[in-house]
Amino acid sequence: MRFIVKYIMFWKKKKDLVEKLLDRDLEYKERSQAALDISNRPEIKYFEPLVEAMENDPEPAVRMNAAFALGELRMKDGKKPLMKAIKEDGSEWVRGHAASSLTKLSIDFNDVEDLLIEMLDKDRDAGARRHYAHSLGMIGSDKKSGLILMSILQNDLDPGVRADAAEALGILGYQESYEVITNASKNDIDGDVRRQAMVAKRKLDLER
Repeated sequence: MRFIVKYIMFWKKKKDLVEKLLDRDLEYKERSQAALDISNRPEIKYFEPLVEAMENDPEPAVRMNAAFALGELRMKDGKKPLMKAIKEDGSEWVRGHAASSLTKLSIDFNDVEDLLIEMLDKDRDAGARRHYAHSLGMIGSDKKSGLILMSILQNDLDPGVRADAAEALGILGYQESYEVITNASKNDIDGDVRRQAMVAKRKLDLER
């Protein structure tokens, strides 16, 4: 009997995920958890509810997890709402997770790359810029992303952003940044930046 009750409760929870996600009368933590639960069982039927939550839920935590879950769905149609979130959402964490989710989609990344480069320059929030830098390492091109990431590594005031720029340069394999990365690995004032630059340098060494 106990097994049957647990089985029924499991399927009720699965059935009610969309309802939980969109029910504004629930605590935001429950709505946020519903988005995470959806990310663990990505199905097409969840696409529109996730977009609705990402665009309209008043709580940043819910919108952030909805953006993450959209990446797990890996649907091409996620490109437009995720790019919109990067441009318009007021939370740095939503913008950042939207950028990371875009890298998981099987899409043409040219305009995504242009947007991330633009936002690296415009966005004042370090949390978002870290995601942009890392995402450029995943989907960017040497000629466009390599140059901006090298500039970020040299000039950004936030050590976390510089560290992610160093990591991204290593992922890209951007050989033109070798001298800049080597300098950062030795001379950056932040230990994590030096470590990430050293890892990137080793990756570039393997490809030289």
